[in-house]
Amino acid sequence: MKKLVIIIAGFVVLLAAAFIALGLYIPAEKEFTQVTEINASAETVWKVLKDVKGYPEWQDQIERVEIKNEKEWVEHTPGGAIDFRVVSEEAPRTMEIAYSMGGTFEGSWRGELSPRGTDKTLLRTTDSTKVDGWFTKIMMWFFFDIEDFAKDWNSKLKKRAEALKD
Repeated sequence: MKKLVIIIAGFVVLLAAAFIALGLYIPAEKEFTQVTEINASAETVWKVLKDVKGYPEWQDQIERVEIKNEKEWVEHTPGGAIDFRVVSEEAPRTMEIAYSMGGTFEGSWRGELSPRGTDKTLLRTTDSTKVDGWFTKIMMWFFFDIEDFAKDWNSKLKKRAEALKD
């Protein structure tokens, strides 16, 4: 019995050490860029981006949006509340947004719209995130891929803008 307890304790210590090492190994910061071709004008895409209150209509991860003012809002998701703030914008070409979720992670999103004729737009997005704490890094690594989330978000933005096409 004593031998079994020692083996289990050793296994638990080894598992904890591996978990901590993984948390130290996973990078805290990540940046990636995506390009999405949208069959709608830059003005239409811009209109969708600026209609923050309407996000829950086409983004199923957003339960509701709480508007603080013209440049700040909170998106309520199943995972918690995320604060957003427009850092800069030049309609209808560029927008930069900063976001944070309490003390767990923060990031920025930059969107650049490039018209291609009258009814096509290339949207280039750059997302940068920073996760605080080794435990949060592990949880995000196992359960939440921010890059896949951003790809899905851009895909739904494309669908929404093309549905509203002028």
